Amino acid sequence: MRKITSLSLGFSFLIMSYTGVILFIAPHGRVSRWLDWHLFGLDKVQYQELHNTSMITLLFFGILHIYYNWKPIVNYLKDSTKKISFTKKEFLVAFILNAFFVIGTLTHIQPFKGFLDLGETFKSSWGENIIKTSSNNNTKVEVIAIKPPPQRLGRKTLQELSNMGNIDLEHALKTLKSKGINNINSNIKIKDIANELNIEKTDVYKLLTE
Repeated sequence: MRKITSLSLGFSFLIMSYTGVILFIAPHGRVSRWLDWHLFGLDKVQYQELHNTSMITLLFFGILHIYYNWKPIVNYLKDSTKKISFTKKEFLVAFILNAFFVIGTLTHIQPFKGFLDLGETFKSSWGENIIKTSSNNNTKVEVIAIKPPPQRLGRKTLQELSNMGNIDLEHALKTLKSKGINNINSNIKIKDIANELNIEKTDVYKLLTE
């Protein structure tokens, strides 16, 4: 059981590390859904699920590892008189090091801020512009830069999306009228359009940018 525990702990650590790196660079959720983002055959939700289940595996076998190695761990805390001491150099170094990472991350001090900003740069780079190429009778090719849907898409009106440069308002109004939506105007919200057409909000956005 000791061998199974150690090997399982190692495997779950590798899986968590791998999925953690992927999630660090993956686009934000709304962009990943819009792009239908995949890497090595898996989408972001699947990477998140793998990361979460690996965390449970790591936690379970981590507890078993502590159980099987309880005596050596306790010995690490004993001083020269064989009494447990929380002032030993090794314990203090380990505690301060981990506390530094926790506090540094929460307060966004350097170098943690730079590391987190790097991750945000990776995530944002996926969705700055999506290039769509369209052709007409195989003779004309048009390349259009399409912005991914903004946050809180459902609350946005057509006018707001137009002001943000995400859609062409005139084209959007014509498209929605052709779908039979009554009383269409520039102040209608995306969530109301989605309810009217019985589709997802991101599908409405795709419809308006086609």
